[in-house]
Amino acid sequence: MLTDNPRMKYKPTGRRRAVTKSKGHWSDSQKIEAVQTYLILGSLKLTAGALSIPFDTLKVWKASEWWKTLIEELRLQEDLQLSNRLKKIITKSYDVLEDRLENGDFVFDQKTGEMRRKPVAMRDAHKVALDLVQQRQDLVDRHLGGQTVTEDKIEKTLANLAEQFARIANQVNSPTTTKPVEVTDVIFGQEDNHNAEKES
Repeated sequence: MLTDNPRMKYKPTGRRRAVTKSKGHWSDSQKIEAVQTYLILGSLKLTAGALSIPFDTLKVWKASEWWKTLIEELRLQEDLQLSNRLKKIITKSYDVLEDRLENGDFVFDQKTGEMRRKPVAMRDAHKVALDLVQQRQDLVDRHLGGQTVTEDKIEKTLANLAEQFARIANQVNSPTTTKPVEVTDVIFGQEDNHNAEKES
């Protein structure tokens, strides 16, 4: 049952009550119908008059959580239906576009009195190509989830690296961080040459 009262949920809805009846429960189908009618008419007063539901009752319903949930669900269904219809139209449009690009536009030949195909003008083909390239790039960017590398990102990365290198250089050149290092000179091959002189 569509209600915000947890004690009244999932109970039988009962029969449709008359407008003059002061007590009773409205069915879920009536509430859904009220939400649908409100979305179409956009007015609680018009909805009350069309469905013979008291205006005060509709005001209470409109402030309920189930009303908001139904609104969202119905709008989502409408958006999905519209999206499917637009998808079909777009598909047909692309088919026509592909046919025109391959076979040319239809023009009337005054000499023969018949329709013939004329190649698409370079300007029109160029505009179509630019639009399709932009749409394809938008699709790629959307599927990558914004993970494309832009010039701004590269510049920020290089700037961060430059800062880190500068800090490292300052630490190495700082007199407080430098420590004396003991160095021992090592000469390779001197002992071998000395032994060779003794043997000779």
